[in-house]
Formats: sequence, structure tokens, C-alpha cells
Amino acid sequence: MSNLENHQGGWAKILSAFLIIADFLIAFWAYPQLGDRVPSHWNLAGEVNGYSSRFGGAFMLPLILLGIYLLFWIIPKIDPKKANYPAMSRIYWISTLAIIFFLSLMHVGVLGVGLGYFTTLPRWYFSGIGILFIILGNYFGKIKFNYFFGIRTSWTLASEEVWYRTHRFAGPIWMVGGILIGVLGFMPSQWVGPLFAVAMVILVGAPTLYSYVQFKKLNF
Repeated sequence: MSNLENHQGGWAKILSAFLIIADFLIAFWAYPQLGDRVPSHWNLAGEVNGYSSRFGGAFMLPLILLGIYLLFWIIPKIDPKKANYPAMSRIYWISTLAIIFFLSLMHVGVLGVGLGYFTTLPRWYFSGIGILFIILGNYFGKIKFNYFFGIRTSWTLASEEVWYRTHRFAGPIWMVGGILIGVLGFMPSQWVGPLFAVAMVILVGAPTLYSYVQFKKLNF
């Protein structure tokens, strides 16, 4: 692993930690101002269909983020393929940062609704989901074989060659899918639900089917 990879991976680790600390500080600031029930779940039309307690609204996402961050530190130490992690350290931690950044935006949005700054989550949150898919898809082809991080189907985990083929196949699909999902926030609300569902079926289903087909090709 080059010094550049070490530097960039370390940068992503540090920024991820700062984002989580910021989320907790925002949560402590917002907690006394929140009502007893805080909107915490929305349908694809932007309507609230779930609530949490004041504590849950303020601290649930920061606690989840902290758990994700700690888990991503632990995974390279316990994965049977841990020898592959140094070669993808930069990718691993930039992907972690992208996930943490998106969930941090979600946390700010939830508190913004709970405090009355927004009437509902802004539609541009779909752009955030799209960017997350674009970033992950961009790195798929460089993810080394492992048991925790990436597209984990029965067939990718059974064959290292299937793993690499599937990730190279899925990367462009996720990037294009991310662009399309990002556009959903600017489309009529009645189209959002069906189009988002179709996009997710393709993004999940196509790589899964491809991994099965490749496994059959290589083993029969």
C-alpha cells in the first residue's frame, strides 16, 4: 500500500470521526427543543408514517453512525480475508465516509423537521442517495475479495473470480442508477415511488443474477 493510500485512508477515517462528533453535538443542542414525538420515517411521497421519542429522534442516528464506524474498524481485523484489506484501505474508508456523510445529512433533516425548519424531508435527499450509489459504484471494481464489504451473494462468496466479475459488472450499473435516483427528487411526486422501486430492483437484482450466471459458467 502506497503512502498516498495510507494518507487518503487516514483522512477519511478522521473526517468520519469528526462528522459523528458533530452529529452528537447537534443532537445535544436539539434535544431540549424537540417535542415528545419526532417524525422519523417517511414514505416515498414524503409523508410522515413513523415517529420516535425525543431521545430517539435526537440520538438514534448518531448512535447508529458510531456503531457503523466502530464496526468498520473491527471488520478488517476479524475478516478471514483480512490480508486483502491493506490493498483497498483508501477505498474502504472513503466508502465508509460516504455512508456516514449521507446518514449525517439524514440526521440533520430529521432534526430540521422535528424543530420546524422543514415541513418534510427535502426532496433533494434523493440526490444524496444517488451520490452515495455513484461513489460506491465507482469503487466496486477495486474492492478486494472479502466477506463483509461489497456485493455478498452465495456465488460471489464461493468464488473469487465471480466476486471480481460481479463487482466490475455492478459498478457502472450503480453509477448510472445513482444518477437516475438523484433526478427523482426533481420529478412529480407520483412518479417517485414506482421509479425508485424499479431502480432498486435493478440495482440489487442485476448483480445478484449476474453472479449466479457467472458462477454457473465457471463451475459447469
